[in-house]
Amino acid sequence: MQGISPSDPSCIRTSEELENKIIELGFLPLFAGEVPGFSVEEMTDPDAWWSGDPGTDPWAWRQIIARRGNVAYGKFFNKKAGFISRGFFPYFANYRRDGYDFDARWDDELASVREKKMMDLFAEGSEEDIPQETSSDGPAQDGNDGPELYSFEIRKNAGFGKGGEKNFEGVLTALQMETYLTCRDFRQRVNKNGESYGWAIAVYSTPEHLFGRVCVTSAYGEDPKKSLRRLTERVKQCFPESTEEQAMKLLAYTADQPRKKEKLPWPKNLIRAVEKKTDPDSWTQDQLNGLLVAVGQLKPKQQKAILCRYRYGMTNEETGALMNRAAGTVGSYHGKAMKKLRSPLVAAWYRDGYRANLKVCAVSRHWQISVGEPSDFITSDDLCLRIGIRVSVFEHLMGAGIVTLGDLMRAEKEDPEWYRKVPKVGAVTAGDVMRKLSDFNIR
Repeated sequence: MQGISPSDPSCIRTSEELENKIIELGFLPLFAGEVPGFSVEEMTDPDAWWSGDPGTDPWAWRQIIARRGNVAYGKFFNKKAGFISRGFFPYFANYRRDGYDFDARWDDELASVREKKMMDLFAEGSEEDIPQETSSDGPAQDGNDGPELYSFEIRKNAGFGKGGEKNFEGVLTALQMETYLTCRDFRQRVNKNGESYGWAIAVYSTPEHLFGRVCVTSAYGEDPKKSLRRLTERVKQCFPESTEEQAMKLLAYTADQPRKKEKLPWPKNLIRAVEKKTDPDSWTQDQLNGLLVAVGQLKPKQQKAILCRYRYGMTNEETGALMNRAAGTVGSYHGKAMKKLRSPLVAAWYRDGYRANLKVCAVSRHWQISVGEPSDFITSDDLCLRIGIRVSVFEHLMGAGIVTLGDLMRAEKEDPEWYRKVPKVGAVTAGDVMRKLSDFNIR
């Protein structure tokens, strides 16, 4: 172990002193590495390590500091452990994530399936009741920190272990390096009687629960390269003898770091997300029409999550404000929507095309209607189903004589509460149907 004498005035002797030092510097690796002097190891008494005394043992301090929640702890420095303050975490997040929230990284095929399985464990309600920030480096207000999972829970629930996914530690480290996960605490297991036992085990959560989403994403508007420059300059400011190469290595800079793909327009961006192995430019207009119908088979809240993200480019947080839901809940809607869109019966609309599926519907024993050849553009002569509504709703409309979009618009013009005459179609469903006329540029 490297270190300094406990009699040296600069020696850090308590967890409080270490936490203050982290906040002062902005970030600090746990063990000695690329930049000489820049680590907890080199700022403490080497004989104090692993003594088991939380008052003097720097190894125990990492647990205490992680639990306090004033700074983030995790494998942030070239796959090695260390601390990042609240004030500097946004720059790490912007540089490492390249402005991507995890679900957007997954949609753009920059995340692995194993990473996705882990992050899905933190998605359900993951951003509800996020504590609000106080000062730039002060603790967050008390609140619900959201999902916090033991490492063994992540391993089991994400499908790692015997006969399952491999390289658990590597994937978990990658998500910390990308700033999507942080070590929130160290706790013992609890038995059925509520008694603690065994060694303290790492507990993980997202940085958004630790600092709040507003804080974590506050540097997203900055060029990631500028954020990296801030970090390297901070290293050289605190340790003037360090080199550019040492700082870059410490911050795990790689020239081939994945960067954003070119953004596609609606609805090709949805195609990329749903059918990752196909070229969006290869799709016909007929398939695009079928995709709009497929979206209509989703529940209204799922449709809104899809349209807000892909058509209007809104974040989960912005959509959540619109829907009066937490951003994590919107993410859950999106996940369920994508699963539904990939189900065989729904996917047939865009894989086989609108025309083929419409003909199948027309000859079924439930639908005795005449179907002409649809054009590439939706008109008032098209069936209501073309704007993307659930088949069950279309059948109820058809029973009331509302078959085409023209029929629907005439019914609304004659009576704003036209839906009262249609069995099993209430105000909410009717509002959803009429909204689609605008969503799909019919009116």
